[in-house]
Amino acid sequence: MDFYLILVIILLCIAVVDLIVGVSNDAVNFLNSAIGSRVASFRVILTVASLGILTGSLFSSGMMEIARNGIFNPNFFTFDKVMIVFMAVMLTDIILLDFFNSLGLPTSTTVSLIFELLGAALVTGLLMSFDRGQGFETWPQIINYSSAVTIIVGIFLSVFLSFIVGAVVQHVSRIVFTFKLKKTLKRYGAIFSGIAVTSIIYFLLIKGAKGSSIITDAQVKWITANTWVIVIVSVVFWSIIIQILMWWQKINPLKAVVLLGTFSLAMAFAGNDLVNFIGVSVAGLTSFQSWVASGIPASEYSMGILNEKIVTPAWILFIGGVIMVATLWTNAKSRKVTETEVSLGRQEEGDEKFKPNLVSQSLVGSAMWIGRQVERVTPESWSKNLSIRFEKENAGDVAADQASFDLIRASINLVVASILIAYGTSQKLPLSTTFVTFMVAMGSSFADQAWGRESAVYRVAGVINVIAGWLVTAVVALLASGLLALIMYKTGMVGPLVLTVVAGFLLIRSHVIFNRKSKEEKEENKLLEERQLSVQHAIQESQKNSARTLKVIRQVLTESLRALLTEDAEMLRKSHNDLEKLRTQNEKFDSKIIKLVRKMEKGNLLTGRLYILVFDLMQDLYQSSRLVNEVIMAHVVNHHSPPKKKYAEIIQTLEYELTHFINKVSENIDTSPTLHPGVQEEQRRIINYLTKVLDDLVVDIQKDDIGNRMGLLQTRLLLELRDVVVELGEIHAIYDEHARQK
Repeated sequence: MDFYLILVIILLCIAVVDLIVGVSNDAVNFLNSAIGSRVASFRVILTVASLGILTGSLFSSGMMEIARNGIFNPNFFTFDKVMIVFMAVMLTDIILLDFFNSLGLPTSTTVSLIFELLGAALVTGLLMSFDRGQGFETWPQIINYSSAVTIIVGIFLSVFLSFIVGAVVQHVSRIVFTFKLKKTLKRYGAIFSGIAVTSIIYFLLIKGAKGSSIITDAQVKWITANTWVIVIVSVVFWSIIIQILMWWQKINPLKAVVLLGTFSLAMAFAGNDLVNFIGVSVAGLTSFQSWVASGIPASEYSMGILNEKIVTPAWILFIGGVIMVATLWTNAKSRKVTETEVSLGRQEEGDEKFKPNLVSQSLVGSAMWIGRQVERVTPESWSKNLSIRFEKENAGDVAADQASFDLIRASINLVVASILIAYGTSQKLPLSTTFVTFMVAMGSSFADQAWGRESAVYRVAGVINVIAGWLVTAVVALLASGLLALIMYKTGMVGPLVLTVVAGFLLIRSHVIFNRKSKEEKEENKLLEERQLSVQHAIQESQKNSARTLKVIRQVLTESLRALLTEDAEMLRKSHNDLEKLRTQNEKFDSKIIKLVRKMEKGNLLTGRLYILVFDLMQDLYQSSRLVNEVIMAHVVNHHSPPKKKYAEIIQTLEYELTHFINKVSENIDTSPTLHPGVQEEQRRIINYLTKVLDDLVVDIQKDDIGNRMGLLQTRLLLELRDVVVELGEIHAIYDEHARQK
């Protein structure tokens, strides 16, 4: 008993951790529309979402059946074996969700739970069958096949349904309201808001009432019997109230809709997804309590008790809601996941997080071709009138705090997603809130023409990556939970305890790495947060970035040249990794350089030109350093002969000269970017030395004193190092020119 009591305690502790990592991932589901439209301050948005979570947590009890018997048949398992299933599921869940949180990718907690239950139950059940002398033919007795298929099909069908519904509703709404909301809101704002509010109330309070632990059956029957009366009265009532407020207080009704939608979606999330985080642990607690009361050995006690209807105490649900709210306010990973979805739905151009791929390019190309064919058969007057409805107002320069999309799209995202999720919950279908909200948001973005020709391939690639991540989640969850179940089944009491410690270590390590990367990203984005970039600040940042890059270049060149002499392949790989980090840094800066130039004081051509030219030369410097590293790497890993004494001494000399020269250029740029006579003189001296060495090499080649492979190596090194010296001089000269012309 003591061992199983420990397992139950571990399960409950893991449930708390799962709540934290789960909310970190799923916060995007109900925050992205409010944050993307900047409907209110971040604190207000979190407060509204928190109230929704606390309310929704009391509506979760009906969904707990999925964790108990929705995927597997409890009658097949004994108590000791079902605890293996529950432990494997929960350990897999926290590791998998935390991994996706660290990447900033929204994944489905529902899909992960279902496939974890499927994998762990199937492996554990088959192992039990083997011990009994049976085989694979028992799998239909282990898995609740019909229920599992219904749930899985429903989840993946919701992907397409959500995209289509979101796109259609958004397209119609945009035709009605256009992008000129000041005019159209006066005409249609009240009735639109009345319908939206009624839709939210209907699906959350009427449909969701069946799953509540605080509403009686009699109340549910009364609500169901008077559904149409409630709907009609609600539409009329809210439309009138909102119209009066618009006349009296000049309010924007869409702000109320978005905040109410945030509340409703947070409530639907808690009602639908709380089971994903604590359902398995609650099932474990229920199993333990019934086993203790039975007095039967753990290996003989059948878990048929899980087939019975068990109402989860409201206090457990409420505590789960409180933990979710605390996580929402304190966890930085939830913001990272939110940024991904908001950026994919952004109306304007900007930094694109994902790179285009063949699939996204093909899809965009096909869509453009279909669009051209449709345009040919559509009457010109229709096309003209429709295009007018989608004309955007000139917003001028993109401000740092500009909303990613307007309140109409935010309202549609929230209302449509709330309706779909709440309806699924009322039907006891554990729809993936991530799938629904993400695909509704992507459908509305598509219909709103947010995916223009300049951004479509990037946005579509992002959607493909996220969907692929969902599929990977399913496969990994199935295999990982099955593997953990196998380990625990074969190792007895030791396995669960050791795996718990391993999972804890992985979570702590992930948290440390995430915090370090977050600090780096915050530092990189500091400039973009400013509304205007002063000349002095721009130059200081450019100097700092240049000095940092030159430090990496110096280290790579030094280590690569030394590795050639010592035949140290490990040092070359380290240098290669440093170059990869520099490449990533350059790619990030490349996507931001236009924004930085736009933020500079208007009319200041010198500083803008400096940023662009220095970045171009830094790219050339990176390319030259990379070629040096690759040439030496190819020579060393293929075990070719190291340079003989004469050329070894030349390489040592070049290493010293380059290190000294790079340090001088870097120090001069960082402290006083006016031309230092010593820099020009040293540049000429090194170039003359390289020219002399190259002449000597030509002589040796003609005399056949050096082999083909060594001759080619030395030639490439000398030419690339000469380029490095020239590029360093040009970078220094650009800073000098700017300092003299200020």
